[in-house]
Amino acid sequence: MASGRIDNRKDILLLMLYSPGKEESVNEPIIGRTRLVKMVFLFKQEALEHFRQGTAITPENFYVFFPWDFGPFSSQVYDDLTFFMLRGFVESSDSAEESLPESEEEWAHWRSMSEEVYDQQDFEQYQEEILRLTEPKGVEFANALYDTLSGAQRRLLKEFKARMSSAPLRAILRYVYRNYPDMTPKSKIKEEVLGTR
Repeated sequence: MASGRIDNRKDILLLMLYSPGKEESVNEPIIGRTRLVKMVFLFKQEALEHFRQGTAITPENFYVFFPWDFGPFSSQVYDDLTFFMLRGFVESSDSAEESLPESEEEWAHWRSMSEEVYDQQDFEQYQEEILRLTEPKGVEFANALYDTLSGAQRRLLKEFKARMSSAPLRAILRYVYRNYPDMTPKSKIKEEVLGTR
């Protein structure tokens, strides 16, 4: 059982980046912010209830999502990711993977609503990113959190990350749209994602 050190949503974000996944090694990267946002949404919907035992995490102090142009969105995920990047816990590099239009739109939306001021030249053009913890700073910090987890929590995280990392982003979107229609009424790509046009 966890000792209770996991006490806020940022801890879960770091654990998601740290956890082994399909490659079974720690700090497996996650490709793209949109994928990360949808992963966190699905984690809240389908895994948090089982994961949070022994932690101070509740649905009320976790990430808040709202229906948006491309399905469920939370600017809090983007904000926390940026928080960790600015403090040297998370790094990103360009991915060779082609970005979907919804990834670019989500990024632009977050930029427009962010209260923090960033150097505009850092954000001139969207590029799909490979996200991972920095070594040693981010990895060591997240490892300390990971050590407090029970075996069941570690297995849940690993299985969840492996599933989400293996699936194409469009397949994840399709799953979200089919299973959480309350998060898609404003979507501009609903018909395309569901294959109804």
